[in-house]
Amino acid sequence: MRPRDRWPTVPLGTLGAFRNGVNYNKSNFGTGIKVIGVSDFQDHVRASFDQLEEINPEGVVRTEHLLRNGDILFVRSNGNRELIGRSLFVSGLQEDVTHSAFSIRLRFAAPQCCPRFYAYLFRSTLIRQALSMYGGGTNISNLNQGILERLEVPLPALPTQERIAAILSAYDDLIENNSRRIKILETMAQMLYREWFVNFRFPGHQKVKMVESELGPIPNCWRVGRLEDALVLQRGFDLPTAQRIPGAVPIIAATGHNGTHNVAKVKAPGVVTGRSGSLGTVMLVWEDFWPLNTALWVKEFRESNPVHAYFTLQALDLKGFNSGAAVPTLNRNDIHGLPTVLPDRKTLNAYNEYAIPLFTLKRNLEAKNASLRTTRDFLLPKLMSGEIPVEAATELVEQAV
Repeated sequence: MRPRDRWPTVPLGTLGAFRNGVNYNKSNFGTGIKVIGVSDFQDHVRASFDQLEEINPEGVVRTEHLLRNGDILFVRSNGNRELIGRSLFVSGLQEDVTHSAFSIRLRFAAPQCCPRFYAYLFRSTLIRQALSMYGGGTNISNLNQGILERLEVPLPALPTQERIAAILSAYDDLIENNSRRIKILETMAQMLYREWFVNFRFPGHQKVKMVESELGPIPNCWRVGRLEDALVLQRGFDLPTAQRIPGAVPIIAATGHNGTHNVAKVKAPGVVTGRSGSLGTVMLVWEDFWPLNTALWVKEFRESNPVHAYFTLQALDLKGFNSGAAVPTLNRNDIHGLPTVLPDRKTLNAYNEYAIPLFTLKRNLEAKNASLRTTRDFLLPKLMSGEIPVEAATELVEQAV
C-alpha cells in the first residue's frame, strides 16, 4: 500500500477558516496598504510583495483582513476560468498586506497542519480534479468558501508533512536566490548603460571634450540624430494558431512568449516590444524567434546593438506613445523620429564587452531555474501520491544544491 493510501482524509473546513478578500473601487485608489490581486498569482508558489498595488485602507480594510504568514490564498473569481482555484502561499511578511475580493484566504487552525505542505498540495492535481466536479467536468466558473470547506484533503502525520514541504521548499529557495541574482545582473547592465549613455561617464570620458547640441552637452565624438538612425522597428508577422507547428522556436507577442513554432522569422539576438494590445514591455531575445503581429521588432541595428537598443527603448516609456483609442497601439513612426544621442562605435563595442557577460550569466541562471522548476513539478505529485519516497527526493535536493 502506498503512503498516500494510508493517509486519512478530512474536509478542508475542519482544518482552518476561510475569508473573502476586500472589496474596493476607484475611490480607494491611493497608498497605505498593499493588496494581492488575481494578477499577482501568475504561476508563483509564494506571494511576492515588491510590486503590489496599494489602496487607501480607510473605511475598507480592517484588522481581520490582514494576511499572516502561513495563509493560503485561492483565486475565487476571474474571467479566465483556468485561473479559478489557483493558490498562493503567504510567507516572509514584513508589513501589512491584504487581498482583493476576487480571492479567498485559508488560515489553518489545526495544530496537526503544516501550511507549507498544503500550499504544495493545492498545486497538485488534487485541487483541479476536485474542482472539476463542481464545474460539470470542466473548469469551475466561481469558487466559494463552501466548496473549499467540503474539499476532502489528505492528513498525513505532521512530520511527514514537514519533510515533504521542506523538500519542495528547497527548490523554491534555490529558484528565489537565482531570481534575485538575475535581477541584480540586469540592474548592473542597466546602471552601466545609464552611466555611459545618459550621464556620459564612459571609460576615458575625462579626456573627451563636451560640445553643445539640441539635447544639451554631449561628447565631441557623438552626435544627435533620430531614433531610426540607431535602430529600425518593424511590425511582426501573422501566425494563426491553426498554422503553428510546435517546435523549438519561441513565438513572441506584445507581452512575451506565446508558444512555439518550428520556423524562425528573425535571427537572434533580437529586441521586441508591444505594438498592439499591450505597450511598454521591451524584451531581449537570445534565440531565433517569430515575432507576432502584435509586436514590433528591431529589424536593423544601425548605430546601436541589441543590448544598447534594449535599454534605449526601455528608457522611452513607450506606454506614453499610445495612439490607439479602444486598443492601445504603438505606431513605430511616432518614435522613429525622436531626437536621440548616438554614441560612437568604439564606445558601443566597449559597452558590449561589459554587458554581454552579465546577460550570459543571467541566461545561465534562467536555464538553471527552468530545470529546478521542472524537477520540483515532477516531484510534487509523486511525493503527494507516495510514488517517490521522501528519502529518494531528499537525495535529489542534495544533488540540485
